[in-house]
Amino acid sequence: MDYTGFKLIFSTPVHFGNGSLENSDKKLYADTIFSALCHEAVKSECIEELVSYVENEKIKISDAFPFIGDSYYIPKPMITIESEKNIDDKKKAKKLEFINVNLLDEYLDGSMNIKRESEIVSNLGKSDIITRASIQTNEDTKPYSVGTYLFSEGAGLYLIVGYSDEEALNIVTKLLHSLSYVGIGGKVSSGLGKFNSEKVKLPTSLTDKIERARESSSVMSLSIGMCDDMELENVCENANYILSKRSGFINSSTYADTSVKKQDYYLFRAGSVFSRPFKGVIKDVSIKGTHPVYRYANPIFMEVSDGK
Repeated sequence: MDYTGFKLIFSTPVHFGNGSLENSDKKLYADTIFSALCHEAVKSECIEELVSYVENEKIKISDAFPFIGDSYYIPKPMITIESEKNIDDKKKAKKLEFINVNLLDEYLDGSMNIKRESEIVSNLGKSDIITRASIQTNEDTKPYSVGTYLFSEGAGLYLIVGYSDEEALNIVTKLLHSLSYVGIGGKVSSGLGKFNSEKVKLPTSLTDKIERARESSSVMSLSIGMCDDMELENVCENANYILSKRSGFINSSTYADTSVKKQDYYLFRAGSVFSRPFKGVIKDVSIKGTHPVYRYANPIFMEVSDGK
């Protein structure tokens, strides 16, 4: 499998759900991205082709992580790092959510300049709150607040795409281009989440570690994901992970006459560390609707040291 990157360069603020309408995250989960791609695939009449590629592991996608200029960031590995640094540095390291992929080895051996990297990441963008109005027939207008995030100039998110052949890559490229006009995340009908997509070459410090994951005894997930139920006990052995509850409503005019929730599903968060890579799943989370609703949960992995 080959790997390439797509920069998502946002032209508007974004609202990425994190459980609160008044706040916005600054990253996108792979299942959110896949769901948005599915909506565009339905419009383009290629949904069966997209799902087939993903189910047969001819396409894999990561969560979307920050980039700043030519620097690409990955989740902080869920590994305990032994370091002689002072208490302030340890506190800053605990708050760090992302690490420059070129500095991963320095982070793992405890030599990374935590203060400097914290200052750089703080320039990624800024949070804000905007007010919108809910207008319903024969009722008073009701204002509500929406949390947004505005990326700084030269910063945004990037997506890693694994692909088996050029046809698989082309379908992702086409759907991302179509999605860029619609927007991604929440409140896109209000103009949020618009972006330009730009295909980019990923750093070899990242792609080399992705390639080595197959033979490694310590790997980190770059996507939200989950294994088959029968594999769960073995996958969790000697692993460090956080589970995220994924839910939400089904956004489809042909699925049901009323708004319907997806099945709740718990997934390993990106940054979770395992003793070996595992095959993820594509879960149908529909509930008595007219068509399947897929939850993406097949991670891309990269090699990480345990810092020892």
